[in-house]
Amino acid sequence: MGSLADNLEQIYRECRDPLFACALAVTRCPARAEDAVHEAFCQLFGQKKRPQNLKAYVFRTVRNAAIDQVRRNPWLGETVPELIFDPSPTPDKAAAQGEFRRQIAAALQELSPNEYEVILQHVYGGLTFRAIAEIRETPQGTIAGWYQRGLTKLREKLDG
Repeated sequence: MGSLADNLEQIYRECRDPLFACALAVTRCPARAEDAVHEAFCQLFGQKKRPQNLKAYVFRTVRNAAIDQVRRNPWLGETVPELIFDPSPTPDKAAAQGEFRRQIAAALQELSPNEYEVILQHVYGGLTFRAIAEIRETPQGTIAGWYQRGLTKLREKLDG
């Protein structure tokens, strides 16, 4: 077990994309998500006490920093950024997938904030339901329920 700073650095290296996805799910803005991750790590490096589950604590701190970002500057009609989708290797594939991506982004906007956040954290951030439950301090069954309801709504919207 290394120093707190070493452990934080290791968590950042291993989890930078899921941390960004966690913040992006709340802020819906890449720049604000980056700011939230930065603010969280500045706060974490200033701590002297080591939490019992450091990784979950880091994610919770990033999520709280993202919530603070939104509280300070509420949403201004931001949409789901297209960067959450993997880039296509060729322009013709990108053009063919563009409309579908817009439909998904529009459908995601219609989800509840909890459904939206859990789907982004799980699908695009690669977090397990258990990790999301720890981050949000919410029962794992509730997380799974939000995920399932959100997917059902997305399917209905995209099929209809």
